Amino acid sequence: LLRGAIVFLSDLMRAIDIPARLDFIGISSYGTGTESGAVRLVMDLETDIAGRHVLIVEDIVDTGKTLSYLIETLRARQPASLRLCALLDKPDRRQVPIDVDYVGFVIPDKFVVGYGLDYDEKYRNLPFIGVMKG
Repeated sequence: LLRGAIVFLSDLMRAIDIPARLDFIGISSYGTGTESGAVRLVMDLETDIAGRHVLIVEDIVDTGKTLSYLIETLRARQPASLRLCALLDKPDRRQVPIDVDYVGFVIPDKFVVGYGLDYDEKYRNLPFIGVMKG
């Protein structure tokens, strides 16, 4: 899931020792700042996922709105299975129920940046995850 998950995905795919096919999808739900906006598909997959085992790789699960939209969209394409892997899970912010199959870290309701996560398209390139103050 572009763009925030790309750094995590790069590290994750080097750790996976089974054959895997890689594709990207772009969903947008954040405008500027920290508040979630309308969800929209901005870039679709090139791969037909019907009958395939699909792992969605996400940087952070927050409100659940974006992932709920994405999961519904992908399930309609009839994959053999659909699982979700997230580096970070922020359950205190959840507005839509989402089951995360694989979680790196559960974090409190703080706005984080770095390691692919951004604030208004800044700080994605930080080599660590930090909490924004203010």
